[in-house]
Amino acid sequence: MPEKESIVDTAKSILDDNKLNDLREFNDFLASIKLTPRDTKSGGTWAVKYKNKAVCHIRLNDNEKSWNISFTHFTRENWFVDYGQYITDSNLKQFVWDNLHTSPSPNPNCIKRGCTGIQSINILGKEHNSVCRCVGVRVQNPNGAELDRSKQLVLTVKQYIADLTAIS
Repeated sequence: MPEKESIVDTAKSILDDNKLNDLREFNDFLASIKLTPRDTKSGGTWAVKYKNKAVCHIRLNDNEKSWNISFTHFTRENWFVDYGQYITDSNLKQFVWDNLHTSPSPNPNCIKRGCTGIQSINILGKEHNSVCRCVGVRVQNPNGAELDRSKQLVLTVKQYIADLTAIS
């Protein structure tokens, strides 16, 4: 059986060297905490799961020669309400707020074609308008501090899932 191609191998034909190095750093970080992106076979999207629950998704965009990390939890009431106790660092809160995926409705840039899931919602104690329900937080081509905050957010989501599954 042929070995599955890794996200980094796939990205080599899409991203420039700088973006590829940033993706490689993020992928190495995921491996260091025992998480592996899995190809969803849906147009360049890779799911990162822990205990069978989504931590984040990584998307490669061949047309734009870009990549992004998306976190969907922030627009689902049963998830984001509890994040307040996990995200107390003001810099991480600001990072989440700065990377909210907002758009007019219907959202032409949504991962789900024809999305009409735009909503006003309180995320981490602050009201936000026009947030996409499908992709709450999207970090486009993260590098430097954005990459570090993305890693911090992955650790936060992983801890939340660990705590959630420990109670169930």
